[in-house]
Amino acid sequence: MSTTRVRPTARIVQLVVGVLLGIAIGEALKAALGTSAAALGVIVFAAFAIAVMSGIGFVGEGMLFANQTAASAILVVTLNQRGAGGDRAVDALVGGGVALLLAVLVFPTEPVSLLAEAERRVLVSLAGTLRGAAGFLAADANPMPGWLHARRSDAQRQLALLDSSRVTARTSVRIAPLRWRLRSVVASEISRLNEIDGLVDSAVGLARAATSGPNGGDAAPAVFEHWIGLLGDALCRLGTTKPPWPSQLLREVRAATDRAASRVGNEAPDRALAVGALLDATAADIAALTGIAHDPP
Repeated sequence: MSTTRVRPTARIVQLVVGVLLGIAIGEALKAALGTSAAALGVIVFAAFAIAVMSGIGFVGEGMLFANQTAASAILVVTLNQRGAGGDRAVDALVGGGVALLLAVLVFPTEPVSLLAEAERRVLVSLAGTLRGAAGFLAADANPMPGWLHARRSDAQRQLALLDSSRVTARTSVRIAPLRWRLRSVVASEISRLNEIDGLVDSAVGLARAATSGPNGGDAAPAVFEHWIGLLGDALCRLGTTKPPWPSQLLREVRAATDRAASRVGNEAPDRALAVGALLDATAADIAALTGIAHDPP
């Protein structure tokens, strides 16, 4: 079940299937190759290879399935006891059954708070990116080498966690009786959170366009610092406020996004038009995520 609430049922299935596959491979190859050190090396390699090639869908995600396959094959060969494979198979089935019982019926994942926490991480990451870009503009300085890459990687990492949280939330309300009543709430939240993918693209694109010109040229005019920082502050407030967001906060965020977008036409000559367009796109994506109206300039 692990210590994380993300995809517990998937991990349980990966572990059980990996153990059973490893036992089958270990027993079959032990009879053909014996239990020498060389045979063990061949069996472990074969177990890993078969696990990688046979991992379909979520079963093959990550390393848990392959690791359990190889580990079970190792135990079957090294213990070299009659019935060791069968005993371990029973252990895996009983343990997996108990874990599924706990994860589905007794302690199912609370999907709404899981989604909220994953969303918070994405928003805080993007807030840091925009605030950092605004800081570089204010100081008339270029970003440190690798800064933008690190910020983009962090946003993508948090977005991947959000994707896993969405899968977990859907699974929880589908199979856990204690969570059935939340089906409509989770469906609505997931539909709203679909807007966050576009927000990640526009916010990271805005930071990139603002801090470096085409082919690494000069940054955008410093006048954009205030408006980019304004959007960063709005994202920070959303990310640090527990949902549901109060109406006063949503009104303030709407005012901030409208003010930022209204400057596009006035402060965006020549190359800075790209920055202005991304500023407006980011403001619109924030508005879409929060469900507030936003009129482009």
